[in-house]
Amino acid sequence: MFFRQHKRLFFLVIIVIVLSILTLYFQQIKLEELHTELAKVELQNVRVGAGTSKGKLGTAIFGVIQNNGEHTIKIATMNVNFIGEDGKFSKVHKFFPVNNYSFSDSLPLEPGQSKEFGFPIDEIIPENWNGTITAKLIDLKFK
Repeated sequence: MFFRQHKRLFFLVIIVIVLSILTLYFQQIKLEELHTELAKVELQNVRVGAGTSKGKLGTAIFGVIQNNGEHTIKIATMNVNFIGEDGKFSKVHKFFPVNNYSFSDSLPLEPGQSKEFGFPIDEIIPENWNGTITAKLIDLKFK
């Protein structure tokens, strides 16, 4: 009797459950693909140095990004961790060594290509920064 009166609701709940499971499954597949591709893209020689940006000399982060994967990268996101005097992360900042929205260099990074990058950091350096950084790629968007 209950089932007959609420048949539509029952089927709607079943459909929502199935769709939720499928969504979670496909999200997991995409996450695994991202981790696989992140392992194929290298950050090389990431360092702090002096550089010129917009005609001003200042402190900057420099490095090279190498695409050893099979996909063309249109946006690469990296976290830079500024290490404080206490040896812990003082500040985390996102940079985009590959960015198709960039005014200065909007070219994608093709498979097998590498690209030098540099970002001025004078405006974002934390007060207790000890001068060292760590960098890690955290996200990729493909063409």
